Amino acid sequence: MRGLQQIILTLLLSIYVTSCYAENSLKTRFGGKEKLAYAVFFNGIPSGKIEWRYLGQETIEGSLVDVLEVTSDTKILRLLNLESQEKVFLDASTHLPIKVVRDIVFFGKKELIEEIYNQKKGFVKITKTNADKKENFLYQDIPIQNILSLLYFFPQDAGLQLGKSLTFNLPTNKIKIKFESYRVLPGTKKETIFLVGSGARRFNLWLDKENKIPLRLEFIGMVGKITIISEEAR
Repeated sequence: MRGLQQIILTLLLSIYVTSCYAENSLKTRFGGKEKLAYAVFFNGIPSGKIEWRYLGQETIEGSLVDVLEVTSDTKILRLLNLESQEKVFLDASTHLPIKVVRDIVFFGKKELIEEIYNQKKGFVKITKTNADKKENFLYQDIPIQNILSLLYFFPQDAGLQLGKSLTFNLPTNKIKIKFESYRVLPGTKKETIFLVGSGARRFNLWLDKENKIPLRLEFIGMVGKITIISEEAR
């Protein structure tokens, strides 16, 4: 009898834990929407679009993960001509990347890229497949972030403090993101969390105060500015 009670208790605990993961999953960041859509501009000129979709949860090597899909179609003069369909697999509890699969066409060249994040040993295994198959390992301090998931699904528990900076580890470099101020989103009356990032490239990021979904993202370079704007902010 006691054994049966233990089995029932284990099953109930499993269901409870799974439901907690579901409630805290990235699905809630979509606010009931099918997709998160963004328009891309280069120096104010419409240059493409980016769309995120939540595909649900699955299990990878015993870990429950949230699965996201991002499709991009951008054409910025001779600087960037990219079509891509990517799947991002994030640990359901930590929201750290486990795997990223990228199917891209870059300036007419098709390539399949798989990134496996080993968050315990601190490396990313990258496998590229086109005419040949190549493997590469990038070593970094843990935890290792993916730039796409970091910017579009900024960690809810990051501990943002006004005027303070946070450091995040990407596979190839580290970036600092500073909570600069509360700032009104350009073209609206909406107050947002305004972040400034520095690393390989400088960027500005406006986050929704409630769900921390990006409403506007700017990358500033020598030749101009790439702006990514949510459909909610247009």
